[in-house]
Amino acid sequence: MSRLARFLGVSRVVRQGPTAAMAAGILCGLLAAAPGAGAQALRGLVVGIDDYAHIGKLAGAVNDARDIGEALAGLGVDDLTVLLDGAATRARIVAEWHGLLERAAPGDTLVLAYAGHGGQEPERVAGTERDGHDEALLLGGFRTEGPGTRERIVDDEINAWLLDAGAKGLRVVFVADACHSGTLTRSLVDPRAPAPVYRTAPRYTLPDDELALGLPKEAADTGEAGHGPLAHVSMLAAAQEHQKVPEIAVGGEMRGALSYMFARALRGEADIDGDGALSRGELWDFVHENVRMESNSRQTPNLEPSSRADEIVLHLALPPSGAAVQAGPKAVRLTVLHADPGTLAAVRGTLAGAHVVPDGAPADLVWDADARQVVTGMGDVAAHDVDLEALPGVIGKWAAVAAVKELSARNGLRMGIDPGDGVHRRGSRIKVRVEGLEHPRLTVFSLSGSGRVHYLHPLPGDPAEVAMDRPFALEAVVTPPFGADHVVAVSADSALDELNAALERLDGRVAAGSAAALLAIAKAGARGWSSGIQGLYTAP
Repeated sequence: MSRLARFLGVSRVVRQGPTAAMAAGILCGLLAAAPGAGAQALRGLVVGIDDYAHIGKLAGAVNDARDIGEALAGLGVDDLTVLLDGAATRARIVAEWHGLLERAAPGDTLVLAYAGHGGQEPERVAGTERDGHDEALLLGGFRTEGPGTRERIVDDEINAWLLDAGAKGLRVVFVADACHSGTLTRSLVDPRAPAPVYRTAPRYTLPDDELALGLPKEAADTGEAGHGPLAHVSMLAAAQEHQKVPEIAVGGEMRGALSYMFARALRGEADIDGDGALSRGELWDFVHENVRMESNSRQTPNLEPSSRADEIVLHLALPPSGAAVQAGPKAVRLTVLHADPGTLAAVRGTLAGAHVVPDGAPADLVWDADARQVVTGMGDVAAHDVDLEALPGVIGKWAAVAAVKELSARNGLRMGIDPGDGVHRRGSRIKVRVEGLEHPRLTVFSLSGSGRVHYLHPLPGDPAEVAMDRPFALEAVVTPPFGADHVVAVSADSALDELNAALERLDGRVAAGSAAALLAIAKAGARGWSSGIQGLYTAP
């Protein structure tokens, strides 16, 4: 039993070795490929809908549209339309899109961004979809009967729009922050957490569909076979086909993780080499890792195509104008359940770093005083056996997680869990992967559910440098205690002696709140460095 046994109660098996890449799915039937370079003008159509008349309302899609619209304005966009809520009718969206096409000249770049509900419906042409369903973007007046059936845009229609843009010599960046019905990566959501909001409608039928598309044959009846890569299009979609898309709290307001990170990318944060041009590789890496971090691995964006990483997607304003929103509130929002008045008063009066909010309000954490458990705002059990004395350590851990995410946003390592991001049960074998290493020195530590720091690598006897031509991996078997750990990896071009010495001093102590300071130590001592964070969730 080594020190790794304290890493979420798992016993260590293997130190390092190659791992299989995570499989990429097709999201919502909307596929695309990469743009070229040298756009003459930048034009955008951005849609955000919270106010739905007949299906569940959202809270963050309008914020998403505003974030992206403001980021495009910061780039000096030549032609921009932002449609919010009731203004985003089908007739208006279709007219604005065709207006963009008419005004655009060959070589221009169009940004088409949608935030709102996605849906899945029986395919219009039998046998054209693998699962027998088309996907659709659902507008505010959508309903499954009568005139409301017209208020949607289906995937074949979007494919036709993209074909039209390509025929005119235009490049398109398509952002879809929505999805159809699916399952969660971690399928159970603890009922003590605030009710989550997802950007998906249940599967529906349309007994009296009034939407007549009149699509050309190549767009209307080729189904998935016609949704192959389009050389002039780059696509970012919010999640994999089997995942729902949650709304998340950012800066005290609800947003979609994909739209939020896309807006930050447009503001220059994804321009790692600082050349004022956003390559597809830079955009893909920034969005992929940051959406996973921001959602605690509940969603993994679908980014297509996966080739020609050096091609330029957009030209940026210089210098970078910063993030769209300050990431996360300063205080952890905490809901307290089943506490007597004295305990609640003690939490309110003495717990530094936490802001107590009512039950049902958006919260980062929920403490059940009777059950002595902490649940995340997204419905994962984060820690067990948490009394009033232990609560500050848990609060400090989650404040540190938010800070580490922000520090890792611009230069994040790719991290993942095999066999997946689900809840891992007692006795199962898991592997924590660190990929995309550009520096030979690597330090790995974890922040436990209770807030303890565990130093994982390098331990005595480990090589001074790691191989950069394959993923680094830590393998383990899941044993108690269960909950949520976060693994932090830091790589650098020079020795991380000061960081490692600090981790040795903190090893086993409730000191997760020091994690951001630890990363600052690493950054100060290295010319080149990167970091990443990966959540790991276990249960009996």
